[in-house]
Amino acid sequence: MLALLGGLHTLTFAAPANTVPSYAPMLSQYFDEADANNPELKQANFNLEAEQAKLQSLRSRYYPSLALSARYSVSEGGRTIDFPAGDLLNPVYQTLNAQAAAMGQPARFPTVQNQSIPLLRPTEQDTRLTLKGPIYSAELNAQVDSQQAFVQAQEAARQNYREELHRDLETAFWQTAQAKAQVEVLQVSLKTLQENERVNQVLYKTGAVTLDAPKRAQAERLDLQVQLQQAQTRLALAREYFNLLRNAPAQAPIETPDTARMRSLLPDIVQELTPKGTATTPSPALQQVLSSKDALDAQTRAAQAAYTPTLGYAIEGGYQGTDYSTGPHTGFATASVVLNWPLFDGGTRASDVAQAKSRAQAVQAQAELLTRRLQLARTQARDRLQVALDSISARQAQQDAAEESLRINTRKRDAGASTQIEFLSAEQATTRARLGLIDALYQAHIEHAQWQYANRDLPDLTPPMPNGDAQ
Repeated sequence: MLALLGGLHTLTFAAPANTVPSYAPMLSQYFDEADANNPELKQANFNLEAEQAKLQSLRSRYYPSLALSARYSVSEGGRTIDFPAGDLLNPVYQTLNAQAAAMGQPARFPTVQNQSIPLLRPTEQDTRLTLKGPIYSAELNAQVDSQQAFVQAQEAARQNYREELHRDLETAFWQTAQAKAQVEVLQVSLKTLQENERVNQVLYKTGAVTLDAPKRAQAERLDLQVQLQQAQTRLALAREYFNLLRNAPAQAPIETPDTARMRSLLPDIVQELTPKGTATTPSPALQQVLSSKDALDAQTRAAQAAYTPTLGYAIEGGYQGTDYSTGPHTGFATASVVLNWPLFDGGTRASDVAQAKSRAQAVQAQAELLTRRLQLARTQARDRLQVALDSISARQAQQDAAEESLRINTRKRDAGASTQIEFLSAEQATTRARLGLIDALYQAHIEHAQWQYANRDLPDLTPPMPNGDAQ
């Protein structure tokens, strides 16, 4: 029994405390796995690519477009234009031919038939190249600005989810390590109670104690076994959640820090986790809302730009005719400058402007509310982290006192100078103290992960108070 306690003491305090433990490489590996495999992060990446492609599509409208069009038609029937060429010319031709006959000359003018000209040609082709593009379009400029802001909002959304994923992954990492350490503590306590049960069985057989002593020892051991099973269940659930975040098999092994070494470096860990300085990194969640506000402002400008004219150009060249033969009078070319200025639309543009302004104002209010919430979350995270760090020293002192009490009661029990109740009370206090230190140690790391996410530089978006409300 004394050897078991001595081994626990060595496990807890023997590691050298000359360096601060660093878990960055271990966590960095899991972060990389989550970045590469998490399905929701992949979805955010695809959404960003879609917004970038839409922006590229809008920007491409600044460049000229070239199109080839060809049409070949075969027609029959349809309307005609009747021209009485025979009725107009034949009387004159007959008179001239009579005069020629009188002079002994042959007839020189033929008989002409009336003409019926079809409006549709039997065959016709039109082949042309068209080059066109914008010269001035205020609406297009605003649309590009709006989409660029939407891309920035999507980038911020992706970054925010990535940071939330890292926060949740780190939290689950420390929860897994915490559950694993709890299982280890309970396993040590189970060995202690098993040894206590064996000793009481020996003392009962020798007549040193009554039957209630081994029965009480057995009951305490069974109760601890239930606690151990519960702790093992919590460990399994924590491991499954951690593997879910990194999209790994549910039972994939997880490398966690060595609890004994962490206990030996408590002062350094407290120093490492203590919040310091002022954050300079902006919040991606707030940046997403602000970029959305910029996009809606640009949409408002686009709606207002619908009142202004657009100016463009078009250049066409090609061939026309009844077939595809080339020659004189078959080719053509045109160049145009096109002005488009809607003058009346029944209030459609005014409604679009009002709608865009309202949406932008709604997002502005959302940004102000989110800023206040993020400021509160930052304060709360810092306070929770400080409380968790302050509790470590108290939990350490409690464990030291409980370990000494258990050591003394173990000797007294072996000598028959301590009651079963005193020993079990000391053992329970020691188990609670060990678990309390484990909880405080890992809770500090969990709160530090929350603090790192919440500790962001936040602008003051609170609207100024009216002068009449100022005190």
